[in-house]
Amino acid sequence: MNYYMPGKIGFFSTLYPEAADANGVKFEDMVEISDDEYEVFINPPEGKYLVFDEEGPRLHDIPEPDYASMAEQKRSDLLREMQNVTYAMSSKLSLGRTLTEAEKNKFNAWLDFSDSVEALDFESLVSESEFNAIAWPKKPE
Repeated sequence: MNYYMPGKIGFFSTLYPEAADANGVKFEDMVEISDDEYEVFINPPEGKYLVFDEEGPRLHDIPEPDYASMAEQKRSDLLREMQNVTYAMSSKLSLGRTLTEAEKNKFNAWLDFSDSVEALDFESLVSESEFNAIAWPKKPE
């Protein structure tokens, strides 16, 4: 038989009494569950996941992805990359130094890229297909 102990996270089986002993619990204090229930908890159906806390085990629906947040995270990653690439050039300019023509072109290309990334609107993004259809600007070379 399988059991769980309210307040303890995990299942215990009468096949392995040493596990219960090691956790300081006794089978008579635990809640018995059927093998079928145990199997569902261990291998949740698609779209479900196991929650195990003070209330014991139960299944919850896997939440839908937050595509707007995923897009915002990608935007942040791209802007961070832009900052890393342009840091030295920005530092030169702030110290009054001159950029080479190649540096100016690269710097401007990354600034244009940054403007394009920042201009993307994700507020109404709710589906995977909309997320996959985002026309991300191409990074400068």
